[in-house]
Amino acid sequence: MNIDQKKIVEALKQRNVDEKEINKLVEESETKKIPLNEVLANRHVLPDEELGKLIAEITGFPFINLSQIEISGDILEIIPENIAMKQGVITFQIDEKTDKIKLATVNPFDLEMIHDIEKKIGREVEVYYTTEQNIKNIIGKYHQELKHIFLRLIPDSFKMDKVQQMEKGAKKKNKGADEGIDEEIPIVEIFDTILLHAYRHHASDIHIESTKENTIIRYRIDGVLHQVVAYPRVVHEPLITRCKIMAGLRIDETRAAQDGRITTKLDNDNVAFRVSILPTHFGEKVVMRLLVDIQEVVDLVESGLSETDYKKVITNSSKPYGMMIVTGPTGSGKTTTLYNIIKLLNSEEINISTIEDPIEYGIEGINQVQVNHSTNLTFANGLRALLRQDPDSILVGEIRDEETANIAIESSMTGHMVFTTLHANSASVGIPRLIEMGIEPFLLTAAINCLIAQRLVRKLCKHCLSSQSFSTETLNHIFQRKNIQSIVHKIMKENFAEDDDLKALGIEDNYIFYKANGCKSCGFTGYKGRIGIYEVMEASEPLKKAIIEGLTSDEIEKIAVEAGMSTMIENGIRQALSSTTSLEEVIRVIKS
Repeated sequence: MNIDQKKIVEALKQRNVDEKEINKLVEESETKKIPLNEVLANRHVLPDEELGKLIAEITGFPFINLSQIEISGDILEIIPENIAMKQGVITFQIDEKTDKIKLATVNPFDLEMIHDIEKKIGREVEVYYTTEQNIKNIIGKYHQELKHIFLRLIPDSFKMDKVQQMEKGAKKKNKGADEGIDEEIPIVEIFDTILLHAYRHHASDIHIESTKENTIIRYRIDGVLHQVVAYPRVVHEPLITRCKIMAGLRIDETRAAQDGRITTKLDNDNVAFRVSILPTHFGEKVVMRLLVDIQEVVDLVESGLSETDYKKVITNSSKPYGMMIVTGPTGSGKTTTLYNIIKLLNSEEINISTIEDPIEYGIEGINQVQVNHSTNLTFANGLRALLRQDPDSILVGEIRDEETANIAIESSMTGHMVFTTLHANSASVGIPRLIEMGIEPFLLTAAINCLIAQRLVRKLCKHCLSSQSFSTETLNHIFQRKNIQSIVHKIMKENFAEDDDLKALGIEDNYIFYKANGCKSCGFTGYKGRIGIYEVMEASEPLKKAIIEGLTSDEIEKIAVEAGMSTMIENGIRQALSSTTSLEEVIRVIKS
């Protein structure tokens, strides 16, 4: 919904918002070409309710704070959940006098949507304005806990003690392969529900694993695994079979690993899952990775990269040749970062090719090649072939061995820009890792433009965070580093004039960070979404000299810091001080 910018600016001035801040918001709106009201919501300039009242005042619709009223299930479910999520609309009351349905929406000007709803429910609606956050908070009321959703799909006859389960299972075996469990337990519905709720809860992975007595379903949400439900063990094989059928895998193969892909429609969206099946002691285990296409270029600054580091990344990735390496553990977002960088570079004038295992996301205009070991299309062989395809830039999914590393280095020195990933704990550790693979130091100094290290931390839920105080002694103890105070002071100085005395400001030895508490909005986890913490190490002359001399990763990091590099710890603490994440979360991912 696009609202008159002048009216919003005037309303902000009436609420005593600083004029410089208003100008920054307007500039961001114009630069990113998004409505000013969306910028206000994203930046949390005003409390959610106050922002809602401001927009309602301008639009002329009454404002409703849905968190302050009780909505019955019957009224809430007048509009199906998938439509409520897509359209940003909630039915919350029936007017007893007029018999109209009271409807709250983030877009009261969408008359076509409102008329469609009136037609479907056979009643007139009375339109109210509410905020997007209000809608999100209420959406959770559509369902009970996930555990109850899944368990109600199991017939009562299967909710029995272990002995009865064994007896019933034995009887079913005697019925033959085509009878029994599939007639009583809705396996297709259960499997579809597992996929649907993983998608709705923004899970990155689904785990289906068996124990001696149960089948466990777990979701990885914001990087952390959560158990959703424990089913009776009897559903395990049918669930695995259903998964194999959808992924186009062999259902009679149970002793070998299999990989496949599921493409399905969830909430009217086309969604893909990468499927990995592995035999374990108590039966096959399935892990499904949710693959979401990158439709738009992600603002790397919004993803956690500082403006200084962003400039370094863009400068080094725009060079005609060289090598950019992103390091970090599995699941730290390395590939996504590279995808967003090459999408920024993508144009008709240059040829960008990739060799990946697997292809995570399809990108329009970029030639993507899938590794295939059965045809000997390895990273090394694929990279050799790509060099004969007249590429300007090449993305190599991962450097795993000496052969691939050597070809990548050679490519970067012969007029190609090479992007790749490497498993290393920090940017400085990436150098000795490559040398251990057999790469000569002098070749590294000639090839590498920069190394990026990254982790993903969970973002604190803005609705339930609270502050907590840490002393220098406590910070030194939990980080096990003696220079933490100097790092914190450096960050604090960024927020004050250089000649300000931190002691006079009362922040010399007592630092305020933030913690997660948990509420309905975040599913009682205290966190919602993730953001990156990075370090960007450029190949400066002192750094190249250190590599040639064979200095350790710690010594290389020290030289990089002296040249202006911000470490991941520093950037993590910066995010924690700004209430974006918690100190505990920074420690968790950095120590991993």
